[in-house]
Amino acid sequence: MGRARIAGLLVALCLWGSGGCAPEPKPISPPSAQVPAPPDVDPAPHPDRVCERVVLVEVWKAERRLRAVCGDGSEREIRVALGREPLGDKRSAGDSRTPQGEYRIAGPARESRFHRFLPIDFPNPEDASLALAAGRISSAERDAIFAAHLEGELPPQDTELGGDLGFHGEGPEWRGLSPDLDWTYGCVAMSDPEIDFLVERVTLDTRVRIHP
Repeated sequence: MGRARIAGLLVALCLWGSGGCAPEPKPISPPSAQVPAPPDVDPAPHPDRVCERVVLVEVWKAERRLRAVCGDGSEREIRVALGREPLGDKRSAGDSRTPQGEYRIAGPARESRFHRFLPIDFPNPEDASLALAAGRISSAERDAIFAAHLEGELPPQDTELGGDLGFHGEGPEWRGLSPDLDWTYGCVAMSDPEIDFLVERVTLDTRVRIHP
């Protein structure tokens, strides 16, 4: 029997016994009428964070810039004015210099002719130690300043170092001048709306850091 005839018989037997040697192709399912839902996405951006509490106030004297760091991570920058002698650290009462160092908000804001005044706990222990070494205050005064800080109280404000320092607004007399003029006796000044922002968000003991 020829090879062609044998091959033909084999093909015929295969088709008769199994309906075909190759597996039947599976029917193609019609496309689904339902489109799969897209992955979950946020339909709207997160709302802007709102500063409810200021946890740190930093001042860069050389830049006349204040940065209020909020508890939610947001920040607010404010243009400020300094003492009339803006260069150098404060050393004595009446030198019209703004202090440098680590301080804290020392009490509630009070009304003043500069709109509102927010005190800091100047002088701090470092101020006191430097003043004692320079002979500007006594050991007793140094000890009183140290004790006040340990107890979380406002340190003595009537030593040779001076006092009544902090943040305040402009009031009617100096309104609009703070961005361009250093006009205070050592405090950090800003516009009335900006001091309102700060007063409403700090608490007793909020940290204050004043850089040269």
